Amino acid sequence: MRVDFTEEEKGRLEVFCKRRGLEIKKFLAKGHSSRVFLVQKGKKKFVAKVERDDSTRQHMLEKEAFNLHFANSLGIGPKLDSYDLHLRILLMEFIEGEIFGQWIEGKRKKAEVKKFVEALLAQAEKLDELGLDHGQLAGRGANILVRKGRPVIIDFEKASIVRKCHNRNVLDAFLFRNKNSAVAKRISN
Repeated sequence: MRVDFTEEEKGRLEVFCKRRGLEIKKFLAKGHSSRVFLVQKGKKKFVAKVERDDSTRQHMLEKEAFNLHFANSLGIGPKLDSYDLHLRILLMEFIEGEIFGQWIEGKRKKAEVKKFVEALLAQAEKLDELGLDHGQLAGRGANILVRKGRPVIIDFEKASIVRKCHNRNVLDAFLFRNKNSAVAKRISN
C-alpha cells in the first residue's frame, strides 16, 4: 500500500487497528488535515480517519466526533463507531456509494432525482433545526454520497454549532439556483 504518510501516522493506525481487531484494506483519500483508510473487521467495513501529523486544525478529531455524534442523533451521516483521542483516529461506518456529483451525471430518471433531492433537503432541514451547520454541502457534491438512491452527508470535520445554520439555503442555491446545476436540469425536463 503506497501512501504518503509518516511513520508515526502509520504506527498510530496500526496500533488502533490491532487493538480493535481491524485489518487495513486500502487508502481512500488524503484531506487537508487527515488521511482516510478503509478498514475491516470480518465482513464489516469501516472508515478510519487518521489526523495528519502536519495538521494545523486545532481539535479536529474532537470536533468531528462531536459533530458526527450530533448528526447521528437524527439519523444523518455515517454512524460514528469510536475514536481515540490519544492516537488521533476516528472510526465510522463505511458508506458504500457514489459521490453525488458523479451520481447525478449518470442516467437518472426524473422521479429518482426528485426523491433523492427531497430526502437530502429533509436532512438539511433537520441539521438546521438541530443547530448544526455542515459548512461544505455545495461545490461538486463531494460531501454527499448516494447509497441505494438515498443521500448520506459525510465529513463533519468543519461543521459548527456556533455558525448560523444555512444548510437548506446552501443546498437550494447549489441544486436549483446555480445555472449549471445538473439537478435543476433533470427536474425541469
